[in-house]
Amino acid sequence: MEEWLLREEPRPVKLTVDDFLLLADAGAFDGYGRTELIEGVIVEMAPMRTRHASLVGDFYYNLRTALKAFGSPLTAMLGPTVKLPPHNAPEPDVVVVQLGDDRYLPGEAAALAVEVSVSTLRHDLTVKRDIYARAGVPEYWVVDGEANVVHQFWNPRDGIYAETRVVALAGELASATLPGILIDATGF
Repeated sequence: MEEWLLREEPRPVKLTVDDFLLLADAGAFDGYGRTELIEGVIVEMAPMRTRHASLVGDFYYNLRTALKAFGSPLTAMLGPTVKLPPHNAPEPDVVVVQLGDDRYLPGEAAALAVEVSVSTLRHDLTVKRDIYARAGVPEYWVVDGEANVVHQFWNPRDGIYAETRVVALAGELASATLPGILIDATGF
């Protein structure tokens, strides 16, 4: 007998990245704010408040400047959709990438993903951290705008980040995986 005939309870359908991007390209989410695909579920992102926007801008500018000064082939981008198949397409606030010609950023191009958290800290430190680790994103930062600290995660192994540290959002902040990338977070 077919497996689907044996189910007693209905189950939600998890969208794939391709499903999500097809719907987005067709304008299905135009009436909503920014959306992401998290574990196969379409999630509407909260509006960006002043503190969040300020921190995003500071991290973007400082990472981009540091990468250029170091002569890196990488660049910083603001809020791109990152494809992490099969069921995730998050939009990190800032991502450091090697640019390609894809319309949406493939996950393997991401060297560092940065999420700024003023109201979504628990989600960013658990669900999103695990998504990025499973996808093999080399380094992930969660900027806690309330506590003024940065949670750094790197060295993904078997779906989890093997190394982590918390750094005060003041003074110098160094990447754990991008040699020479150092930003001055004073005044953030």
